[in-house]
Amino acid sequence: MPIHLKNLRCLALLLLLLPALAWPWSRYGHEVVGHLAMHELSPEARAGVIALLGDDNLARIGSWADEVRSERPETGPLHYVNGPTDALHPREEDFALAQGNVYSAILGYAPRIVDAELSVTERAEALKFLVHFMGDLHQPLHAGFAEDRGANRVPVLYRGELINLHRYWDNEILDPHRERYRASELAAILYHRHSDAERTAWASEFDVRAWVVEARAYLFNGLYPLPRRDHGGDGDEAIMVLDDSYREVWLPVAERQLARAGARLAAGLNALFEAGDSPYPEAPVTIPRPLVSER
Repeated sequence: MPIHLKNLRCLALLLLLLPALAWPWSRYGHEVVGHLAMHELSPEARAGVIALLGDDNLARIGSWADEVRSERPETGPLHYVNGPTDALHPREEDFALAQGNVYSAILGYAPRIVDAELSVTERAEALKFLVHFMGDLHQPLHAGFAEDRGANRVPVLYRGELINLHRYWDNEILDPHRERYRASELAAILYHRHSDAERTAWASEFDVRAWVVEARAYLFNGLYPLPRRDHGGDGDEAIMVLDDSYREVWLPVAERQLARAGARLAAGLNALFEAGDSPYPEAPVTIPRPLVSER
C-alpha cells in the first residue's frame, strides 16, 4: 500500500524532472517475443526472414530499434501511441500524428519488408522495426497518456529503489523469469501455455487499432497502483511500493501480452511473405526512411 516518504520527496521530484523516454520491454522481453514468433513462422516467412537477416534471427534483432534510437531521433515517437485520460479509445488525431507513432509505424514498415523495389538493406531495416514495434505496442504503457509520459512520471518504490512505473513494466516485472529462464526458455513456456485456438484468435485479424485499445484497457483497470494525479505538487508524496502482491496480479498480464505479440508478429510475417503484400491498412502518415540505402 502507498506510504508517505518525506525523505524521498526530493528524489521523486528529481525523477519527474528528468527527460521521460518511453523505453519499451527490456531486451529480454523483446527476445521472448522474437522466439515466440519463430515458433509459428511458415516456411515462406522463415525463408524470407533468413534472406533478410542472414545469421541473425527475430530474437537477436528485437532490441535493434532501441540501439539506433540515439542516432535516429526521428524514430523516437514511433515507440508509443498516446490516448486521452478519460476515454479508452484514442482519437483519430492520436492515430494520425504527423511525427508518427507505434500504430502508424507497424502499418508503414510492414509493406517495405516485401517491396521488391527497395534494397535488401531497407527491407531488413523495415523488418527490424516491425519486430520491435510489435513488441512495444503490447506493453500497455506504450499505449498510455501523454500527461505522464506513459507513466515515466509516476514514481514507485521497488526493492528499496525509487524508479518509475514505466520502467517497472519494461524491466522489473519480468525479474522472476529473467533470473530463472533464458528468453528462449520462457518463450517455449508461454507458447505451450496457450492453446492453438487462443493463438489463432489473437492473430486472426490484423486490426492494430484494436490491439492498442486492448493494451489501454489495462490502464483503466488497476495497472496504475495510485490514482493518476500530479506527483509534483507541494504536498507530501504518496509513493506506491510495488511488492509481490502487485506482481502476482500483473505478471500474468505481461506474459499474456508477450504471447499475443509473438503470435501476431508471426501472423503478420506469414501473411507478408506468403502474399507479397501487407495485411495491414495503409499508414496514415509517412514514416522515416533509412539513413543509408544500398541499391
